[in-house]
Formats: sequence, C-alpha cells, structure tokens
Amino acid sequence: MTEWLKNAWQVLSEGGGAGWVSFALMVLIACAAGKGISRMQRRLIAHRPAQTQVIVLLSKILKGIIWALVLIQGLHGVGVDLISILGAAGVAGVAIGFASQTALSNLISGAFLVGERSFKMGDYIQVSGEEGTVENINLLSVYLRKPDNSLVRIPCETLIKTPVRNLTGDEMRRIDFDLGVDYSCDLTQVKKVLLDVIEAQPLLLTEPEPTVTFSGFGASSLNLHIGAWCKTAQYHSTRYEFATAILKAFAEHGIDIPFPIQAVTTYKSTENPTILPSA
Repeated sequence: MTEWLKNAWQVLSEGGGAGWVSFALMVLIACAAGKGISRMQRRLIAHRPAQTQVIVLLSKILKGIIWALVLIQGLHGVGVDLISILGAAGVAGVAIGFASQTALSNLISGAFLVGERSFKMGDYIQVSGEEGTVENINLLSVYLRKPDNSLVRIPCETLIKTPVRNLTGDEMRRIDFDLGVDYSCDLTQVKKVLLDVIEAQPLLLTEPEPTVTFSGFGASSLNLHIGAWCKTAQYHSTRYEFATAILKAFAEHGIDIPFPIQAVTTYKSTENPTILPSA
C-alpha cells in the first residue's frame, strides 16, 4: 500500500499530461460505448421480450468489462504501477473475500436464475412469505412490486434455496374452491348444478375439463373440491364471478352450505348454597 501511494504521488507531482489526456479520451469512449450498448439492449428486448433478463445481464457484464479495460489501460498510460496496486489489492482481497461471501453467493445464484429462467420480469411470484410482480432481476437480487405498490428486495440466494411459486408462468390458471353442502343434499344433483354453473360462465374454459370431486365427510357438511380453468390474466375477476354464480345457483336449487353449530348446555344446581358464618 505504501508503494502504491508513493507511485500515485509521483504521478500527480510529475504531471504526465499526455497520459491523462489519453485516459480522458478512453473514459469518453467508454461512456459512448455504454450508451451504444444500452440502445442495443432496448432494441433486442423489443424484438425478443422473452429473453429480457438474459439481455440485461449480458449488457451489464459487457459494460463492466469495458470499464475494467479502460481503467487498466488508463492507469498504465499515466504511469501508475499496476503490479504494486494488484499486490496491495491481493492482500486486501483476502479480508474482503471473507466479508463478501454472501454477496458472492448471491452473484452465483443470480447467474443460475438467469440461466434457468424459472420466471421473468412481469411474472407474479410467491417466495418466503412475500409475493408480487417481478420488476427487476439483478445479479445480486430480484425486486418485487407488491399489490400495495411497495417494493421488496429478495436476495438471489433466497430464490435459489427457497421454493418459488410462479402464479403467472402459464397462460391458463385453475380456480379452486373447497366448500361443503348439507348432509341432506343429493351429491349427484349438487355436482350437476356446479357443472352447469361452470358451463354458463363465459370466462371459464371447458378445456382442460373442470372437476367436481368429493373430498370427505366433515363435522357438519359433505365436503367437495371444485376446479375450473380460466385465462391467467382474467383470474381474479373470473374467480369473483364464479363464486357469485355458485351462491346464486345453490340458493335457486335449495342447496345449503352449513356452518358449524356448537350447543352449550348449562346445569343449574338444585342444592342450597352453603352460607359461611361471619367472623
């Protein structure tokens, strides 16, 4: 480190004007190259939106390489002894390496995420109790925009180690309902009513085939599971209309959805209360 400071002071004291001019020109060229890469990135994303995260990552790596070359050549041009700098950096790098293990793990995990492409920008995912729309994928972290418009940063290492649920990974999504009907109901009639409701809903799909299955005997109801498919983009509105239609159809056909009832029995003592003598 002492040797590096000595060389830096010598460069500043002696001038080296031509080297500094060359260094400034290289910085300007690097800035222009960075802007060119950004323009190319936007064009590629417009033509290949499915490859957005890969294109963004490669452009960042390319910019980093350009700036690294500029700094190396520029410092060499102004007379800085790079060997001394690298020696000092090697000593400091050991200590920094131990402190940056988490960052390195996130960096490697980010590379795996980009290569795996389990989700992309614009997808709605759930991970580690958080959920939201993927707004940005970086080498170290992924940013999610939550429904309340808050922004959550998820480290890439967490996304590799934790199960991630991609709710918009496909064009179709299934609406699932678990409900119970009264024990006096005819299950065959109930199933027919539900299938008629599904068929009458314009936003529900008939392919894949919807399902109505018996899931078990409850404490106060016969439990059913209903599954019907819709387009992912219309999931929430379709789910609401589907639930409303089920309640309406059940009311029209006299099908009751029971709720648990608790009977509380109180016992009144017939014995005379004991009267304790006063002091």
